[in-house]
Amino acid sequence: MTNTARAKLATDLDELRLLAGLSYRELARRSGCARSTLHDALTGRRFPRLETVLAIVQAGGGNVANWRERWTCAVRQRPDEYPLHAPGTAARMSRQSTSPS
Repeated sequence: MTNTARAKLATDLDELRLLAGLSYRELARRSGCARSTLHDALTGRRFPRLETVLAIVQAGGGNVANWRERWTCAVRQRPDEYPLHAPGTAARMSRQSTSPS
């Protein structure tokens, strides 16, 4: 994924996973998605299908409606229309702040 909107979606989905305290294994169990599919989606290797995004969001306790809109904006390449700071979106923090000391 070279598009910045799509890359941002992947980064924020991974932050949602981290904030929920989910490993790839646990996320796979909760979402019903293969770990390889999750890894591709969360690292930005491949742009995920909407169903994959929604499964990740539900497993991580995110707001499905907001993430559906974010996925649509990423497909349309319009990151400026993301619903920022809405409940269930990934918090704006660095990955370092989520790792144990």
